[in-house]
Amino acid sequence: MEIDGIEIIWLGHASFKIKEKCVIYIDPYAGIYDEKADIILVTHDHFDHLNVDKIKEIKKNDTIIIVPEKGAEKLEGYIRTVRVNDRFETKGVGIEVVPAYNIGKSYHPKGFGVGYIVEVSGVRIYHAGDTDFIPEMKKLKADVALLPVGGTYTMDVREAVEATLAIRPKIVIPMHYGFLPGLEANVKEFEQLVKEKDPNIEVKFK
Repeated sequence: MEIDGIEIIWLGHASFKIKEKCVIYIDPYAGIYDEKADIILVTHDHFDHLNVDKIKEIKKNDTIIIVPEKGAEKLEGYIRTVRVNDRFETKGVGIEVVPAYNIGKSYHPKGFGVGYIVEVSGVRIYHAGDTDFIPEMKKLKADVALLPVGGTYTMDVREAVEATLAIRPKIVIPMHYGFLPGLEANVKEFEQLVKEKDPNIEVKFK
């Protein structure tokens, strides 16, 4: 899909490509990678989010890899470690680091991983990482929200609807479903529930 000249491509699972003047990949793991990265963002060090081989494949000498401290030791190159509440700009792209964690599950404790808001030419794109619907989402401002819906390790469909209504983006793209076992989700139900609650929010699948 494209918004204001910015390409946002879901590559599968939690992997995305964002392209305008530079090429950004978030959690490179699933899909086909046809261009080298200017910026790579990693939300946490689980294998389906931090894939060392995939990162080696797509990085250049000047690629900036943004990653929480846990996981950085697995990577080589230009590494910038981050923690929640960090804000900075690199290669003309604004980066905000936001919380991502489970409530009532042990897979992603608070402080383990992060989410990101990537600002490209004034468009704010929120990648939630592996998280449940958490109170901090109510304060986020984003034009596009990339939200997990697969349940088990993250929000399920109904929790993701609650998160969508809290954030109220222009566009929401469901992710983290259907690629690995145990992550089945009815994304049509997600679309229907969002439309019923707020018809101004557009649900996209790619």
